[in-house]
Amino acid sequence: MKSSRRGFTFVEMLIVMIVIGILATLAVMKYIDLRHRALTAQATADLESVRLAAYSAWYETGAWPEEEPAGVVPTGLAPYLIKNFSFTKGEYSFDWENLVPPGGGTSGGMQLGVTVIATNAALQRSLVQTLGDKAPFFVVGGNVTFVIVGPDGKF
Repeated sequence: MKSSRRGFTFVEMLIVMIVIGILATLAVMKYIDLRHRALTAQATADLESVRLAAYSAWYETGAWPEEEPAGVVPTGLAPYLIKNFSFTKGEYSFDWENLVPPGGGTSGGMQLGVTVIATNAALQRSLVQTLGDKAPFFVVGGNVTFVIVGPDGKF
């Protein structure tokens, strides 16, 4: 006897759907990882721009830019950054930390830094992993502050 079978059984279709679901899950997870890496690269480049602008401001004026609220570019730093540079990005923002006491001198812990305020904890972890061995930093309450100038005045 000949058995003529047309189509697929329910079990075969179920197995195919499970395999497709697993592959789709892996693809989405990889996409999220790549997105965090891209954001980390962008934040790293922005931090480097801010650091170089701070050094330029110091060398030209002899003073560090004044403290501003989170997300606001310090007025003393703006001329040294690219046009329309913003401290507020989609996934993160920067906060300029100027802890130099009036009249100069040293402060406890750091004098200048840039705090990265991210809405995503995975982005914070990625920043710490990427920049952790390249720049001094500390983490307070989920925010990462990268030190530009320490209490000893060294860059």
